[in-house]
Amino acid sequence: MCYLLINMKLTIEQIEKINTLILRSLKDKKLLKMKADEGEVLLKMNEIFTANLRSEVELDQEVEKIMEANSGEIDAGRLDYRRMFNMIKNKLAKERDIII
Repeated sequence: MCYLLINMKLTIEQIEKINTLILRSLKDKKLLKMKADEGEVLLKMNEIFTANLRSEVELDQEVEKIMEANSGEIDAGRLDYRRMFNMIKNKLAKERDIII
C-alpha cells in the first residue's frame, strides 16, 4: 500500500488532511447532515479517495504498457508521447468511469 501511495504522490496523512478539510467545510456550510459517526465518515472518505487514486495509478500503468507496444511509432517521431499518453488515458478513464 505504501508503494501505491508513493506513486500517487500523496501520503496517507495528506489524504486524511484533505478529507478532514472537505468534511469540515461541508459541515460549516451546513451542506451535510451525517447519519454516522464523523470518524466513520472520514474513514470511508479516505477509503474512497485512496481507491480512486489507486485506480488512476493502475490506469497509468496500463497506458504505459500500451505505449510500450507502440514504442516504434513513438521513436520514429510519428507520435507525440505525452499527447498519445493523455489521449489513451482519457479514453480508458471514460470507458471505465474513472474520474481523473
